[in-house]
Amino acid sequence: MKSAAAISLVVILLALVPAVCPAQEFSANVVYRPVLKEQGPPTSRTPARPVPTAKLYVSKDRMRFESAGLSGLIMIIDVAKHTAVALFPSQKSYRELGSRPSTYFRVTDAENACPDWQKVVGKEISWETVGNDMVDGLKTIQYRRTTPNSGADYIWVDPKLNYVIKWHMDKTDAELRNIAEGPQSADLFAIPPGYEPLRPPKKPPKSTPRPR
Repeated sequence: MKSAAAISLVVILLALVPAVCPAQEFSANVVYRPVLKEQGPPTSRTPARPVPTAKLYVSKDRMRFESAGLSGLIMIIDVAKHTAVALFPSQKSYRELGSRPSTYFRVTDAENACPDWQKVVGKEISWETVGNDMVDGLKTIQYRRTTPNSGADYIWVDPKLNYVIKWHMDKTDAELRNIAEGPQSADLFAIPPGYEPLRPPKKPPKSTPRPR
């Protein structure tokens, strides 16, 4: 009897393993496509040429975003601590941010992603599940939310990563490409040694008017 109970307990624990496994870590390129023309749902829109890609690194509860181009801005998000920091490598400085991007986030359940979407947006949203869709060869679940002023936003969630890998928001389409699963170095999500808080520029001293 004891052995049978032990086996039953093992079976139950094994069934729970997927629910308690750590979130999958990965890196990816981010490709932005500003929309040229609105023609209904995202699949029928005419995208512009893709802009230079950014780089995304995702660990269990942290994210690093490296923008392409001349700005060289790097953003580090700690989801657990609700903090966001912008790094400026050219100045070896950083600045704490008051909010995080609402387009990059992990979901608890890919089949019911909208509660997590609502948390990231920070307000109640109206949403619906559109259905399954393929993104760069990956099977995803597409969601839609209506907005009072801008029509509708869309996200595509990868059930394997439990992460948003494509979105249409603010008239911009973007998606993750070249996704590489694997552990990410902790150094990617830390402020590098020697970086100091970004200080506002000094105001020039007021000139004293000369007597006439």
